[in-house]
Amino acid sequence: MKNLSVIFISLFAYVVAFSSCNKKYDSLYNNAPRPALSFNRDTFLLREKDQTNIKRTDAGRLVVYCGDVDHELNLQFADSSGKVHIIYRGSEIQSGQFLPVIDSVELFMYADTAGIYPVDCFLTDRLGKVTQKQVVVKCLPNQKPAPSFFWILTDNSQLQNWGYLFDASLSADIDGLITGYHFSINGQPFFTNMPSLAWNFHAKGMHDISLYVTDDLGLSSDTLHQKLFIQ
Repeated sequence: MKNLSVIFISLFAYVVAFSSCNKKYDSLYNNAPRPALSFNRDTFLLREKDQTNIKRTDAGRLVVYCGDVDHELNLQFADSSGKVHIIYRGSEIQSGQFLPVIDSVELFMYADTAGIYPVDCFLTDRLGKVTQKQVVVKCLPNQKPAPSFFWILTDNSQLQNWGYLFDASLSADIDGLITGYHFSINGQPFFTNMPSLAWNFHAKGMHDISLYVTDDLGLSSDTLHQKLFIQ
């Protein structure tokens, strides 16, 4: 009987201690502030499929700032669309994957197709308190590049030979880079990844010159036609 009393008293003391610890934890948890979470901006304007920050605009650069006195934080992202990709140090973060952080972390985002995509971010501290904040990714469709070219007479010193340089360096792409120049001279096609083409004509008269360009995503411009007259 005495042993049972000792066991009962010990069990009671354990329950009281456990209850006291729980109350202390609850008090600590309830009084502790939630971890602070902010971004370099809340809305990101991107071009579709721009995985490499091709124009070096840093449009997809996401900086997450995390505030907590203990610096024991976990960052998590959730994208219900499956269209947004978040890159950390060259590797893609999967939806729901935890990323350990201290004060801040720099990431890169891109989206597969045009649209508006909300991305939820969750910051969890060592007490399990969670702060949720949303960034909005506005992804725009890729724009067509615009062709432009002019020509310069470079040599007419030889009989029946006129040397010309066709310069397409004024062609433009507002949201990407031009990677291909497709010239046509009197119906004969020429491709170059440089914005200039040299050509010798051997007959006077009217010559048909055209150009279209392609960008880094393979989108072609309209075709620009011009007439070159050699007297």
